[in-house]
Amino acid sequence: MARESQARRWGWLPHALSFLRVVLVLAIYVAAFRRDAPLFAVLVLGAVLTDILDGPLARHLGTASRLGANVDSAADFLFYLSLPAWTWMFRADVVQDLKYLIAAFGVLYAVVIVLSHIRFRAIGVHNRLSRTSGTIGVVGTFYTILWGLEWWVFVTIVGVLCADLAQRYGALLRANFGKPQDVIR
Repeated sequence: MARESQARRWGWLPHALSFLRVVLVLAIYVAAFRRDAPLFAVLVLGAVLTDILDGPLARHLGTASRLGANVDSAADFLFYLSLPAWTWMFRADVVQDLKYLIAAFGVLYAVVIVLSHIRFRAIGVHNRLSRTSGTIGVVGTFYTILWGLEWWVFVTIVGVLCADLAQRYGALLRANFGKPQDVIR
């Protein structure tokens, strides 16, 4: 009974956090355009916190839903797709040197998101590897903005992103050609 009362009172909060992340992404663009690194860092931290809190809060309140997961995934996609743009705003040379690789990863992620939506009716995959790739992307972006792109940062980012994409495409292949119990959801 108490959980139902909490859900009625606070059930809107997880969705609000996901939508707040979208607003924060827009504000982050303003900070990056102004090259205001302290404000940029605070806003990115706020966006990351909304990402960390929305899912567990929805599960705790019993308000987790496919719609909520899709809103969260769409907000995540917008945020993570923006990382190269923000890096370019602070360090255009890094992005210029890697523009084809960044574009390839962007296309591969966009395609797998569309295919996942078609196959699973879900925009994203939420698992440890996808969370790791997001974390590595954010930390790698900060490191690159502050100190430039080191080889070990580059190798780490590319390696984790390749593993994440392999897992996502592998889930699609298993769903279409494997046994039903092999599908990761």
